[in-house]
Amino acid sequence: MKKSPLYVMALLATSFFAACADKPTEVPKSDELLPDSLIKNVQTVPVKLEDENGVIKLNGKVQANEARQAKVFALVSGKVQSLKVELGDFVHKGQVLALLNSTEVAGIANDLANAEANVTLAEKTLATTKSLYEGNLATEQDYLSAKVNYNKSVADLQKAKQVASISGGNQAQYLIKAPISGYVIEKNITNNSAIRPDNNADLFVIADLSDVWIMANVYEADMNSVHLGDEVKVSTLANPEKSYTGKIDKIYNVLDASTRTMKVRISMNNANNEFKPEMFAKVKVDRKVTQKALAIPAQAMVMDNGKNYVVVKKNNKLSVQAIQVMSRFEDKAYVTGLALGDEVVTSSQLFLYQALTNN
Repeated sequence: MKKSPLYVMALLATSFFAACADKPTEVPKSDELLPDSLIKNVQTVPVKLEDENGVIKLNGKVQANEARQAKVFALVSGKVQSLKVELGDFVHKGQVLALLNSTEVAGIANDLANAEANVTLAEKTLATTKSLYEGNLATEQDYLSAKVNYNKSVADLQKAKQVASISGGNQAQYLIKAPISGYVIEKNITNNSAIRPDNNADLFVIADLSDVWIMANVYEADMNSVHLGDEVKVSTLANPEKSYTGKIDKIYNVLDASTRTMKVRISMNNANNEFKPEMFAKVKVDRKVTQKALAIPAQAMVMDNGKNYVVVKKNNKLSVQAIQVMSRFEDKAYVTGLALGDEVVTSSQLFLYQALTNN
């Protein structure tokens, strides 16, 4: 007996809400309650065998090239007297970043002065002892002792000079200088802050941003589709209409347990300073063709309890078919579980699925 359209719509609505309960959806029921006119007019698309290719979209972030950046530490403790730069400033190699007042530097300067005085005294003592020794007024032992004392004083002076050179201080002041030219991308001190001897945190980070990295995340499903040397297109929120070309030059073969992603690196020339550290970036990777696969419109799929299904039309009959998704690109899905030429429904498939699995 043919059912009225009102009865069918009521049945579809009832079955849709009934699906909210945790009811198994594995075994499709009959489509006998669906009117022939509805089955006849549903839109379908045939399953095709196509090259499994497409574009993989990745999310990334701009970072400074680690080989082109330097972390700046203070080699002595002290108190910040003045800051000469701010975050984001461009600095030249050797430029003073901050000035510290340091008792350690004062001690180093004092040690250097004492070492210089000891060398002068030891040199005079050696000359006097040598003269006395040559006049038989001093023993050989006295002369050798004076020579050893002079050599020791010279060694102490050399050590004091090296320490002073490493510390870079002058009297009681210590100058923190930029080791490279670049931008200040981190600043972790303020005026009048104290630098303790046990402080191992960097005070500044200087980066040459003429070359930067794009660090992108690759999901597990796409890991085998990304290769070293793959060409990519990069865009940013600052310039969404502009596309930058690059290549994947590093794959970090470690999976992040929390995000289930693997990082890849793209080195980008930044001569125009368009990329800024911490910028978000969108990366598109052209997926290389590996094989042919059955392709269907992604909109035809229905997900239920973590599994994917499609509604298939055959001989003017509808049925539900479970599928496995191999990959998905844009509006196309590559699947298994269907046969070449099968007609999958692309209109009202959710309601049809509910009707077929709950009547």
